[in-house]
Amino acid sequence: MITSFIRSLLKELTAAFNPSEWGAVSKKLQGTDRRTFLLTLRNLIPQLLIYYVLLSPMVAAPLYNMMLFHPSMAGAYRAHSIVGTEIENVYFRSQNGSKLHGWYLPVANGKRVVLINHGNGGNLTNRMPLIAMFLRQGFSVFIYDYQGYGLSAGSPSITHMREDGAAAFAWLLSNKHYREQDIVVFGESLGTGIACNLSSHRKVNAIILQSAYTSLRALARLKLFWLNLYPDALFSSEEQLDNTKALTQPHAPLLLLHGVRDKVIPIVYSETLYSLAQPAKTLVRLEHAGHNDIYDVDFDQYTTSVHQFLGAPMSN
Repeated sequence: MITSFIRSLLKELTAAFNPSEWGAVSKKLQGTDRRTFLLTLRNLIPQLLIYYVLLSPMVAAPLYNMMLFHPSMAGAYRAHSIVGTEIENVYFRSQNGSKLHGWYLPVANGKRVVLINHGNGGNLTNRMPLIAMFLRQGFSVFIYDYQGYGLSAGSPSITHMREDGAAAFAWLLSNKHYREQDIVVFGESLGTGIACNLSSHRKVNAIILQSAYTSLRALARLKLFWLNLYPDALFSSEEQLDNTKALTQPHAPLLLLHGVRDKVIPIVYSETLYSLAQPAKTLVRLEHAGHNDIYDVDFDQYTTSVHQFLGAPMSN
């Protein structure tokens, strides 16, 4: 309802003067005298102020959530196993009571488990190649869907994602009796913020980040230029995922993997994190990969890098 209201309000406010028309209006004004130009500009100021308020990070949070999250409800949820490892369907509760769904895949004699915090698109069923890679290396896997994704109830938001990640970690401790130091936290794209957030509060075994960013605020300002007009104070601290802050503090061994051709989250973000992170740390540049094709491009290099980092025995 809130999202619909914002859409309707924006449509009404912009009906008479849409931002797409600004270029044309500017050209017309170039041929006018200074007084007419200033009078026209003065008339635009109230509308520009309205835009500024409506598009502020706090006011337009529902709009930005729509742009950020791309969940899918459909997928191969009837799968029974991956590379011979049986899937255990898991249901647990997030902090706000929403029912979450995940897959737990235990490897015989596997002492460590990888907690996968996936990206902002699709759902856990889209990460089967990733799950298979960890299983082949002798790791158990726990992957879950955030609120509003797949079979998980609720609606997605950054706050909910943080709570969902904490609930998934707690489930491994209480239901499968892992120790914190037995858990490898893995983050993909948007999920790298959840992995780093967990690692800053828990004594995890290792951190693996695929296509990471420095902070969500920095990434948002790169993608949406007008957000550079807002001071940091207008970005809710509860809504921030700051990987730089987490990695400049003492942390578990870190592996960064990033496609050189990534246009969604440029590799410079991982390079910056690597330069600022505490040791031990490793950065792997996937020369031919972009953002969404890593499982199809450079995946052999990806697999080898993970194997070397974790020191795990590989199986066929």
